Amino acid sequence: MSSLALLRARLAAAPARLSGRRGYALPRRARSGALQMGQSGGGGGSGWWAGRFRFNPLFLVGAGLSVMVWYKLSYGPRKAWEDQMRKEAEDRAKECAAAQGRHTEEAIAKFPFAQKSVVFVLGGPGSGKGTNSARLARDLGFARLSVGGLLREEQERSVSQHGELIGHYIHEGLPVPDRIVADLLRDAMMDRPECDWFLIDGFPRSLAQAKAFEDTVCQARKVLLFECPEETMLARLLDRGKTSGRSDDDAESIRKRFRTYANDAKPVIDAFAKEGKVLTVSCQGSVDDVYAKTRAQVAELLDDGSSSSSGQSGIKS
Repeated sequence: MSSLALLRARLAAAPARLSGRRGYALPRRARSGALQMGQSGGGGGSGWWAGRFRFNPLFLVGAGLSVMVWYKLSYGPRKAWEDQMRKEAEDRAKECAAAQGRHTEEAIAKFPFAQKSVVFVLGGPGSGKGTNSARLARDLGFARLSVGGLLREEQERSVSQHGELIGHYIHEGLPVPDRIVADLLRDAMMDRPECDWFLIDGFPRSLAQAKAFEDTVCQARKVLLFECPEETMLARLLDRGKTSGRSDDDAESIRKRFRTYANDAKPVIDAFAKEGKVLTVSCQGSVDDVYAKTRAQVAELLDDGSSSSSGQSGIKS
């Protein structure tokens, strides 16, 4: 007997064997369907399987509840976990970007630093360099950068390349490394691509700072130097100390700052003077008189379009 014929015979005999078991009986429709299937070899919808497993509407309810339970116990937590992992990956990417600086190496290479004009602003404490720089920025459209302000901003950034290190140096009373200062100034210039002229207030404080900036950013166009007698600056700072609340606005501290400035600034001024880059403004007179002289000096610089910063040799090491 062939295998197919043997299978048909067993299917035909199945209802009889099952019906003989105690407590078990197939429905008539199932028995007839099984017989038909055994006889015909088919498994139509009206056969034994259809009778045994008839459609029940409660099946849909159960299936829906099963999906809900699966979502709550499996898919939902997994999706939340994936979202958390995605957020952490994005945060790590931001940290990596911060570790490389605010701008990529490609963006730095493409930025037209050579087309920008930078003016360093130097002067002793109380000489008026900050006041006049602010007025020049307001009236002539300069972008004014302050190293002290940039250092504070970098420490306050939520994701910073140098913030923690800067805080350590300031806390220990140590100078911030020249390369970090140059990088902050470079990033600040790139944050203002529409500006062509930049005033950098109180910079550089040493020849090493000047060289670090000119080697990595661009050559300085000029140095705006505010000359003021120490006694005049001392009187201004003592008067300011009455309302400023600064602990270093007493006579002894002020004189120490004068000596520090003189020791640090003189080599810088001498080096730029050899290249004919120093514009000197006398701070004798009223605030408006000093600003008028300052603006006249800068106006000549703006009108002089024949020289460019890219053509200057820069500070030598």
